[in-house]
Amino acid sequence: MPRKRKLKIGDLVRAYFLGTDDIYQVIMVIDKNTYKIKCVRSGTILPSVKWKKDMDKKSPWYIDELVGHNELPKSTEDQNTSKNTTKKTELDIAIKKQKKFIKGKIDK
Repeated sequence: MPRKRKLKIGDLVRAYFLGTDDIYQVIMVIDKNTYKIKCVRSGTILPSVKWKKDMDKKSPWYIDELVGHNELPKSTEDQNTSKNTTKKTELDIAIKKQKKFIKGKIDK
């Protein structure tokens, strides 16, 4: 079966692993022909999977067909904020202690 199109993250494909087929979801696009996929039922991750037409001869897995697309939920958590941050006053005190230590003045 010829390759339909380039896959995107979240696409569902039928892939074969050691002769058995199952439904997998694309979790990472490595390059234009290589994908990292995860089994929907068991959670098995297959690295560097290619279409059957492009697969290596020694590869135990390959993608056979595109089944559909599954929307991945977007993260609602802000990546720029962190919950366990140090307060500015604590940082200023630590910087002053480091400067004293560098100058050779150690408080005991």
